[in-house]
Amino acid sequence: MNLELSLEQYETLLKLVYMGDWVISTLQAKERVEDEGDNDSRYADVVRHIFQQAEAVGLGNIVQIDQNNGEPYLTREFEEESGLVDILEDYEDEVFWQSLIERLAHRDFIRHFGETAITEMAIEERIEKETPFHDFWANEFHENGVENLKV
Repeated sequence: MNLELSLEQYETLLKLVYMGDWVISTLQAKERVEDEGDNDSRYADVVRHIFQQAEAVGLGNIVQIDQNNGEPYLTREFEEESGLVDILEDYEDEVFWQSLIERLAHRDFIRHFGETAITEMAIEERIEKETPFHDFWANEFHENGVENLKV
């Protein structure tokens, strides 16, 4: 299969592949800790293949090859100048807050109504009754961050 991309499109593809690899690598690191098993190398193979083409298309200044292991990687300068670091930090921040809100809202929803009553609710009723808990935590964190959280 041949894929024709402009230089700008290829650079964008490098960014997308980098961000996807970052997400997958994070998950695989967690799985290694939890399962201590082998991880699927299909992702790493695709990343390697896409990154290795950079030199041939004139983007060798963006991707370099590690002299120790031969693995291609995006240069730190490109990561920072292209905004990839900021995008990933914003992503992490958004995932943190959304996950925290969802988990606390669901916890409070269960505490308030009980698991048995919730399983008997239609999906529309569940959404309607859980939404106020979600709104409460979203407003709380928007106004105060984690300042009022206690364990």
